[in-house]
Amino acid sequence: MRKSLAIATVGFRQMLADPMYIVFTLALPLVMTWAMSFLPREPGVYEMASLGVLVMFVALNLITSAGSIIEERQKGTWHRILASPTSYWSIMFGLFIKLFTVAWIQTLILLFSGKYLFGAPWSQGYFEMVVVLSVYIFSMTGLGLFLASVLKSLGQVSAVATIIVMIGTMLGGVFFPMEDTSRIISIISTISPQSWAAHALMEILTAGVPLSSLIRPLMWMMAIGAVMLVAGVYRIKLER
Repeated sequence: MRKSLAIATVGFRQMLADPMYIVFTLALPLVMTWAMSFLPREPGVYEMASLGVLVMFVALNLITSAGSIIEERQKGTWHRILASPTSYWSIMFGLFIKLFTVAWIQTLILLFSGKYLFGAPWSQGYFEMVVVLSVYIFSMTGLGLFLASVLKSLGQVSAVATIIVMIGTMLGGVFFPMEDTSRIISIISTISPQSWAAHALMEILTAGVPLSSLIRPLMWMMAIGAVMLVAGVYRIKLER
């Protein structure tokens, strides 16, 4: 655990040394919440759309950030990291901690700036929101690591991440209820972690539902994250 935290700390220092990454990590969430202020203020519509922006941004940024593995691989430093005396599992857990923590920092910026600067209607169920968002971030971290293990370039990661996130949000009924109930739309809505997360958060904010009523979305997102994480970690291990 101590080695994993040390690896995560090194990752944080590398990020802080890059001004562009600081802007991307800290300023972009503010831009996204500013964009949310232009959404229609109709009851129910604004809540759903603002949550859609939240889950879309977190997913897109997390999957793209996991591509740092590919960047290290292209620089030739990834294989040296894997060949170091530090255990493989400590390395991967440290990477997971870094991705998970950065995602939560951005999520908090989105939540607080959205609420206190732009009047987003996030006013109840904070504990339930933290649990749902933590599970959602876990699922997206797993998906990001899996994609980083199978794709070969940062361009591929960006393209695939955009496709997956856009399909999952737009066709998953994240921004607005889908009137089209065709089979393909139903399947996408059923498997999309973004859809499960957004609808769970919507139920918390509008109906104040307890966690006991959200077992299904939580279990589904946890399962997707676990499967993708195990698959990604196993594939990366083959590079050793």
